[in-house]
Amino acid sequence: MGELIHEDMIPAQATEVLEEFIAERTPALEQLRSSMAAHGLNPDALLEGTPESVGPVWEWITTRANDLGIDPRPLDKDPTRPGWPSWTRHVRLVAPHPPAQSLALVDGFTSYLAEVITAAAPDAHWHVGNHRIGCHPMLNYPVPAADSHQIFLPGLPLYSAYLSAHGRDPMSRTEMLHHTRRTISALRGEGPVADRAEEPLVSVVAEVDCFDVGLRADLARKHSHLVERMVTELTDRDGVASVHRYGPDVLVIDAPDWDETRLKLWLTLWLHRHLHTED
Repeated sequence: MGELIHEDMIPAQATEVLEEFIAERTPALEQLRSSMAAHGLNPDALLEGTPESVGPVWEWITTRANDLGIDPRPLDKDPTRPGWPSWTRHVRLVAPHPPAQSLALVDGFTSYLAEVITAAAPDAHWHVGNHRIGCHPMLNYPVPAADSHQIFLPGLPLYSAYLSAHGRDPMSRTEMLHHTRRTISALRGEGPVADRAEEPLVSVVAEVDCFDVGLRADLARKHSHLVERMVTELTDRDGVASVHRYGPDVLVIDAPDWDETRLKLWLTLWLHRHLHTED
């Protein structure tokens, strides 16, 4: 299936990718267990199946990702790429990227996170992401879904691994625990995340020489200071020339080196990371 990203797939292709993703969960978890054992850890003690166990596991993975740093080779020149998890072929990766070892750790953590979350939310089942809104960020992704909530589990761990690789502030064990608990609650149909599951956090439209970004109404109303923080951090990213806030819920972004998909993913993941402290 080559380098086709989720946003460009037809239903049959998305179903094939979902089946491949599910088939990789057990081997990825076994690889994580082996990596832990090789570094002197006890996988049975760490991977004990509770939401609370996610924090220590993530902390170790973050430390390893920080130590491993970046692979300086362009994505298409990295000879390890054929051995990467299948889902990495269908998301928007950018260079410089985390090396194969870091991606394998994210993949194994995804498998563990899936076990913990689906055990705590037994009504959640694997689906191809779908939504009445055609630009919804989970469209065509492999997701556990229940009660209108769906989530691409590698998303935040991969985002954080990039932060670690580039020497930025990654997600802490506490943040990952909060994320896990929020996801479980949403998949159970509980809490503010579930209440807002129908509407995406952001919409992105590519114009001739900029991007128009619309923010979900409650972000402007309840989290204006968080939006300002997001604008500041986005302005500091490579390839972003300027970010202007026109009105409470509209951003205009000049990022010549970015595309619509990359920008939508960055904004969505950044908000998913930081909103838990606000709800």
